[in-house]
Amino acid sequence: MDRESLTISAAAERLAAHPMTTANWFGPTGRPESSAWIIEHGPGWRVWETDEKGVVVDYTVMRTESESEALEEFLARADHHRRAALSAAALEELGNYFAYLVR
Repeated sequence: MDRESLTISAAAERLAAHPMTTANWFGPTGRPESSAWIIEHGPGWRVWETDEKGVVVDYTVMRTESESEALEEFLARADHHRRAALSAAALEELGNYFAYLVR
């Protein structure tokens, strides 16, 4: 999606079509841990990430006045956390399979 054309409504449609528990859309709408967050703050936007305990990771806080830039970054970060969770689940399942084999 082109950054210039990304709007709140376009991002909302994308999230509705592809829900992500790692996306906290203008408040706690997903899981608190290992996720992306976005809020409108004053004249601009803030995007940040949380760690596995749900604590804000300071160096991930992005401040921008561009709605499109904030939304694109938010969606990319949420998708990164979603893919990481899928990878972790796959590794856990593989580990369980190997543990079953060595019984």
